[in-house]
Amino acid sequence: VPLTIFIRNEAIPNSPFPIPNSQFPLIPHMKLKLIRNGNIKLNYILRAVLFCIVFTALWYVFSFAIGFAPQHLKRTAHGMLGILAAVLATALFLRFDRKKFPEIGLRFERKTLLRFFTGVMIGVVIMGLLATFALFYADAEIELNPRSNLANFLLATLPLIPLALMEELGFRAYPLETLKGKVGLRLAIFITSLLFAGYHIAIGWTVASSFYGPAVWGCLFGLAAIYSKGIAMPTGIHYAANLTTSAVGGENSEVSIWITRHAEIRAVNQGEIDWLTLIPSLSLLVFALVGIELFIRHRVVPDKFPGPDRA
Repeated sequence: VPLTIFIRNEAIPNSPFPIPNSQFPLIPHMKLKLIRNGNIKLNYILRAVLFCIVFTALWYVFSFAIGFAPQHLKRTAHGMLGILAAVLATALFLRFDRKKFPEIGLRFERKTLLRFFTGVMIGVVIMGLLATFALFYADAEIELNPRSNLANFLLATLPLIPLALMEELGFRAYPLETLKGKVGLRLAIFITSLLFAGYHIAIGWTVASSFYGPAVWGCLFGLAAIYSKGIAMPTGIHYAANLTTSAVGGENSEVSIWITRHAEIRAVNQGEIDWLTLIPSLSLLVFALVGIELFIRHRVVPDKFPGPDRA
């Protein structure tokens, strides 16, 4: 409705919205409505933040039990306890909201594994391209690792699956579902990405690495979660990104498929730009942002992944 309709203190001829003098106080009513809507959005943002705090706190408490696990099972224990923390936090908040897990897309379906492996393929391609640039930039030579093989590599990196799942449960399930219908898709993805970075800062990452890595990847994970209407696909992408990184190791690696030789990675002095980190991060960010904007502008997406609508 044109703003002039609400400003003029008289009925407007030929207008489908005639405003008599008695209804002139609509302007304060509109302001009140905007304030109320703003408060509702803030309430849901704070709820998502609180969820992430509760999830992180539960995981921190549970992590003390990791010390009792055998050395070769510590990463698996880390992931499984993280999943437990995420599930408990989700159950607590869903109980408060009077909702059930399927209402936020958390249910196993026939196509769940298909979505996961689709995400794995996407993650391998994206991370493979970024890793190729890094190796080229560092002028590194790679060769097959004689100490390892594909079966050994996949078995040793199996804990990466629960590690990826715990973080997707913690940031792309309840928080994203809570926010996307209240603040919009774009802002929901950005907020959960910032929370994802904050979580990594809380567990010991530097601020720079948390924003170059998790915050940027969080945009892609969020887009995948909304597009596929669940967390199976972003979990696959997340797992594949970590898997591809682990596939290339140093000369003494007994797990990686390839090893690097003659890599010239110069230390970055204070005030210098770390192009080796910045270029892949910016490339991934641009890719994710373009994907988000295209999805928002073309909301009619083929329903390949039936389930609760996360869009």
